[in-house]
Amino acid sequence: MEVIFGLPLCLCTLLSVLPALASQPPAADLAVAHYTRTLPGDLRPIVQHALLAETLVAGGSDCRAEAAVDCPPMKFRRPSGECNNVRHPRWGTRGDRFLRLLPPSYADGKSQPRQSVTPHPLPNPLSVAAALQAAPAPAHESVTALAGAWSELLLHDLAGTGNLRSLDCCGEGAKRHAECMGKLGGGQCKEYMRTLPALDEEDCKFEYRNQMNLASAFLDGSAIYGHTDNQLDSLRTYDAGLVNVSACAACRANALYSAILKEHNRVAVDLAKLNRHWPDETLFLESRRIVIAEIQHITYNEYLPIILGEEAIVHSELELKTHGRFSKYSSAERAGVFNEVAMTALPALLSTLPNSLVNQTAETFAEMVDFLISTASQNPSLHINVPVRKDWDTASLFIHMGRDHGIPSYPKFLQYCTNSTSKKPMTFDDLKNFGIKAEFIKALKYLYRSPQDIDLLVGAILEKPIPGAMMGPTFNCLLKEQFKLLKKSDRFWYENDLPPSSLSTGQLKEIKKITIAGLLCANTDDLEKIQPKAFVQEDTYLNARISCDQHPLPQISEWVVMDHMADLSEDLLMDALDKAERDVLERRKMEYRVWSTVGGVNPKSGQGSAASFSKANKGALQLANTSLLFEFASNEIVNSILHRRRKRQLFDENIIPSIFRDELTDTLQQVDLGSLLPSQSFDVDVHCDDNGPCDPSSPFRTYTGHCNNLRNPTYGKSLTIFNRLLPSVYDDGISKPRSIGVTGTPLPNPRVVSRVIHPDISNLHNRYTLMTMQFAQFLDHDLTMTPIHKGFFESIPNCRPCDSARTVHPECNPFPVPPGDHFYPEINITSGARMCFPFMRSLPGQQRLGPREQVNQNTAFLDASQVYGENHCVLRDLKGQFGKMNATVHPVRGKDLLPQSDKHPECKSASGQCFIAGDGRASEQPALTAIHTIFMREHNLISDGLRRTNPHWDEDKVFEHARRILIAETQHVTYNEFLPRVLGWNAMNLYGLKLLPQGYYDGYNPGCNPSVVTEFAAAAFRIGHSLLRPHIPRLSPTYQVIDPPLLLRDGFFKTDLMMRENMVDEISRGLVSTPMETLDQFITGEVTNHLFEDRRIPFSGIDLIALNVQRARDHGIPSYNNYRALCNLKRATSFEDLAREIPPEVISRLKRIYASVDDIDLFPGGMSERPLQGGLVGPTFGCIIAIQFRQLRKCDRFWYENEDPAVRFTEAQLAELRKSTLAKIFCENMDVEGEMQRAAFDLPSNFLNPRVPCHSLPSINLNAWQESAHGRGCIIGDKQVGVGESAFPSPCTSCVCTAEGGNCASLRITDCRQLMREWSREAILRDEVCTAQCGFLLRGRSSVPRGLSPPPPRNGRAGRPPRFQDSGFDGFGGFKFPDLSPFIAK
Repeated sequence: MEVIFGLPLCLCTLLSVLPALASQPPAADLAVAHYTRTLPGDLRPIVQHALLAETLVAGGSDCRAEAAVDCPPMKFRRPSGECNNVRHPRWGTRGDRFLRLLPPSYADGKSQPRQSVTPHPLPNPLSVAAALQAAPAPAHESVTALAGAWSELLLHDLAGTGNLRSLDCCGEGAKRHAECMGKLGGGQCKEYMRTLPALDEEDCKFEYRNQMNLASAFLDGSAIYGHTDNQLDSLRTYDAGLVNVSACAACRANALYSAILKEHNRVAVDLAKLNRHWPDETLFLESRRIVIAEIQHITYNEYLPIILGEEAIVHSELELKTHGRFSKYSSAERAGVFNEVAMTALPALLSTLPNSLVNQTAETFAEMVDFLISTASQNPSLHINVPVRKDWDTASLFIHMGRDHGIPSYPKFLQYCTNSTSKKPMTFDDLKNFGIKAEFIKALKYLYRSPQDIDLLVGAILEKPIPGAMMGPTFNCLLKEQFKLLKKSDRFWYENDLPPSSLSTGQLKEIKKITIAGLLCANTDDLEKIQPKAFVQEDTYLNARISCDQHPLPQISEWVVMDHMADLSEDLLMDALDKAERDVLERRKMEYRVWSTVGGVNPKSGQGSAASFSKANKGALQLANTSLLFEFASNEIVNSILHRRRKRQLFDENIIPSIFRDELTDTLQQVDLGSLLPSQSFDVDVHCDDNGPCDPSSPFRTYTGHCNNLRNPTYGKSLTIFNRLLPSVYDDGISKPRSIGVTGTPLPNPRVVSRVIHPDISNLHNRYTLMTMQFAQFLDHDLTMTPIHKGFFESIPNCRPCDSARTVHPECNPFPVPPGDHFYPEINITSGARMCFPFMRSLPGQQRLGPREQVNQNTAFLDASQVYGENHCVLRDLKGQFGKMNATVHPVRGKDLLPQSDKHPECKSASGQCFIAGDGRASEQPALTAIHTIFMREHNLISDGLRRTNPHWDEDKVFEHARRILIAETQHVTYNEFLPRVLGWNAMNLYGLKLLPQGYYDGYNPGCNPSVVTEFAAAAFRIGHSLLRPHIPRLSPTYQVIDPPLLLRDGFFKTDLMMRENMVDEISRGLVSTPMETLDQFITGEVTNHLFEDRRIPFSGIDLIALNVQRARDHGIPSYNNYRALCNLKRATSFEDLAREIPPEVISRLKRIYASVDDIDLFPGGMSERPLQGGLVGPTFGCIIAIQFRQLRKCDRFWYENEDPAVRFTEAQLAELRKSTLAKIFCENMDVEGEMQRAAFDLPSNFLNPRVPCHSLPSINLNAWQESAHGRGCIIGDKQVGVGESAFPSPCTSCVCTAEGGNCASLRITDCRQLMREWSREAILRDEVCTAQCGFLLRGRSSVPRGLSPPPPRNGRAGRPPRFQDSGFDGFGGFKFPDLSPFIAK
């Protein structure tokens, strides 16, 4: 686009002067038709009616009936504002009248300009302005000239007056036209024709003259786009929705106008990339719609708080919605701009543009913008430096126009705004009470004969500004009324929920990211930095300029609309599915052949133990079958389309562009194949699954997590896929593990990463105990379980051979022992074959086309599923009688142990029995078994207490309440004790993780997705591997060491030792008294060389850290550097850029094995960072862990602090739960009651953390759970509605009574005639949602016109088309990840 430089920064003319008449008829013989013949066709009849009404008998005249206007459902505004209101199509349109806050003060009560209340004339407006302009206007101490430029935009957008040009109002001896108003007083005269009048044609009665507004009365960007179709068309290029910035006359003088039109083009370009099938018309209208929404948001979010002050905005109707939609639109609200605002308050805002800026010359567009954001604005005054009309001082002109319009005097508005009813006439001395300075009062006395004559513009602009605002109280009052009306009367207001014009929830969230700083940055090429609050002057402390790339912009991805048939024909989809079914069948045949010939791995072997840690249940295996079908079909579709496009020579024959592949795989996620697949393809194990209707009144969670979210019952459910913080980076875009670096070379061998970056060096922590490690593992087993593939008959395929992906199972992904390994031999001495580490890929779970997503077998909620199980089938073996958990009676002496089972395939106990719990890994190692035992006992302890408190409860009710309390205890301990030690208090506060000391939490968001993110599960929360020690210590009741300690490698799935007397106690005391390893890059050799080792078979162990690296690659997790950027650390461009977070000696080791800083895997990168102050993890893992636990709290309807009456604890119960500590839970459930320090995660200290008797630790009083009944329900539309029932308070609004209250939504009407058959005309008209969509039928329209929405997809064909779903979802609610790097420990 061409940019014109070297232009003065002056502003455009505000008033329209229409062409002069060829000749003027005599005033006594006014020929209205002749007088108005040169007016534009849309305005001429309106002015004619108004003038005729004035010339006829007072009281009114018969005027032409309003012509019918068709107002069908519209997504996009009309430039003139017509049909914004379906019931009153001309309200607020161009040519409509200005509204009034007070009746006019015409001299004759009808139309003659205002005169003095005294026998003397009003003072000459030129003299008034000159007298009050004697002192120069001071610069504002805080506000930039950008506010003045935005004021000019609003004035052009909302108000415009017109008059016919005449040159004979002051002519010698001329017979002046009746509309002349050139005499100013004192013998002075200036050419001035009165403003064109308008008549309200719906009322059709003349009461007094009203002036015509040539602008639409909506904040609709018409200052930029124009108020008529012709003006709009003149900007368009008719190419890809773009506008011609050089065609905008106002843009040449105002950088702001140019920036907004450039924003239009930026949005249009992005939309065109996203929706390549959209025609120019759709691209233009949608871009205009987005820009208008941005203008509205900036005005109310940034501009008005500066002009009116924050206090005027907060808790008023001007405040924007922080969530939900604006619901106060009413078609009964008369749209319009108040005459008093247009003639006084808006021009007063224009005066904030400083004279220095008006006369400034810029050489580049960036300089023009820089002037606006660096120059101080002027305080409001009569120094209005913008030239409006030739030979007129602008302030004088607006004073004169105010009198022409009959604007009442300043004292009348003082009474209006103060709601005063005083009859006492105002004196000049009273003006000091309104903040007008003494020197100005003196000038007013000189100018005006009476204070009742003071013009509104003059008096109000002299008032002292309200603290924190730019305007005084009177203009503040007027502007508040105007901007409240703009919201309530605009059907297209960006926060509304009125289909079809409303934005989607995702689109609205994106619009609310816009700032004026971001808009200017995005559209000014040479502007590198700008202050975040661009309407406020730069401040080195709170408003310093920051780089443009840090200013947020709306993501246009929310506007994606799939081109259904551009490439994805139904034939292509069916062919892909057919081939995918054959591929799945062939895989099953291979699994059978392998199983029938070589069998599988012994579950008790080291490889079997590793597989048991990720053992899939039947539901996960069934889910994976369908996922594989989608995956194979996705690959086939991508390959087919790439082949077709190669043939069409859409890109280089020898190159498959990864960008195109990524776009295509993203598009595949939008395709719904439900109509093409048999329903049984989606079946899971119905015996163990929850899929029934939700009961919003139940205070108890389901075991699968089903119905935690009432809007989306599967959110967070077990057997759903992991979420992602960043998109996957599979090598083929679909499923192939990440193995190639950014330079095209292979990534380093995972074993090399483990050996070089994570050597075995002991570094004990000086504050935290081994319990921190053990609770982290216990907690992880509540949140994540990533199952891996199995072979035929649920066998474990042997993935140790290096060629196992070809010979054993396609999901095997082993990696070789690297040459020169210090522990493992490169070659198997016995067989001579290359040695590899076994690795089986995670099960897929996605139920759609597109990239592979892994399944989480656990629920995503912090719900103690490791205690109770992730479904009813697991619980069945755990739940006992009387509301208690099943248990094993201790064989010697002591409290109950976990229940046992002899059906544990990987169990290595001599007895053949291992323990079972809610998570299948409970017997993995003794310390984990001990904590499982403690929490099982805690449930039973609570259950006994509840039975005593409520003996009438049945056992199911006792069990569910005990479970509910134990979950709450777990949540409290996690957030109150565990997370502050892992993250430090800075991260806890920045991410909103700090618990409330009292009261209820109101942050639950039913729109957020609680799913665990794969980066958390596969990398960040594997931090416990660094905390491990090779031995599990044992201590006596007096905390003396008991030898020998338990060697970690000897305890895997060997549980007989737990049957010994006091073993649970000894391990528990060891955990709370022994320091853990420091969380760093160093890992014990027990898990890098000996994990699950069979001592009878040399080198049979597995490297846990190498598995972590390989698992992240298996999941397509991007590199560490990408998460630095996500978490607002500096993206490293070289290894040296890591120095702030990673020690130099570690950086040198990273450089040895990684070809690029962009190749570093997430786990080693995150583990190598220096810890945060007071925490264990560095800023990147701190960010990932914190955002996950933020979601676990915000997205959990049953979160223990929540305020929802259906699920919340009473305040008394909540007070008891807040006493929970891990130390008390252990103390109460050990065999021998003794002593323990209050903070179990901290090492004992005589002063800071002394050991105290267990009975002195605070305990929960279960008397708070004595039962009390209370009723529930909702009142919807004056009707009592039960929880779970629905009601229609109006024809187009549907509400459901939930435990949270009434939940209502607007209905999108597809058949207006059916609606009219079911509801009365009056009921439909009373409902704004109905009227917006079907009101046109009630005005006589018989059919829906074409072209109201984007055109149908191209290349349509007969037959059943695929269906497409909306996958737009912002899982974090627009939350911006804080930068934790300033809090790295020194």
